[in-house]
Amino acid sequence: MIWAQIFQAIAKAITNAYSTWSYLKESKQQAREAAQQAQEQADQRAKVAKYNMQQQKTSFLKSGVYFDSGSPVELINETYNVAKEDINAINADSLNAQKRLKRAGRTAFFSFLVDPVGNDSSGIASNIYSYYQNKSANNSSTSTFNNASNSKNTQWSGAAATSKTTKIV
Repeated sequence: MIWAQIFQAIAKAITNAYSTWSYLKESKQQAREAAQQAQEQADQRAKVAKYNMQQQKTSFLKSGVYFDSGSPVELINETYNVAKEDINAINADSLNAQKRLKRAGRTAFFSFLVDPVGNDSSGIASNIYSYYQNKSANNSSTSTFNNASNSKNTQWSGAAATSKTTKIV
């Protein structure tokens, strides 16, 4: 009888290990997909902004307005600045989504390490989960602000976009 319980506990631990490992891999995959989708959105937004800026310049030239200074330049600069803000917001949202997905996978993994059989009678796993969630929430609000205003993620010169940078002009 005791051997059956031991075997059952081992089988449950192995099943939980596989399930946890699968969930961890899935969360990492979802984070990669979120990053890729955000990059595509940022590239699309940059492409639209570039097109709009070219249309504005063409309209000014066709109407005989030179855009050395004044309102035409301000309009083009405003289009550029709005696109830059949009792309920074897309990048910040993507970073938050990636952190959230990876955190969920790590939390499941840590919970498994604390309680591989899944009894959780002591509450240790939930205490670690709460601690980790609070710690991550405090760090993510600061890093989100820094990343949104950080220009390392986004470059604003050139016509093409690479996998880590989005370029408008």
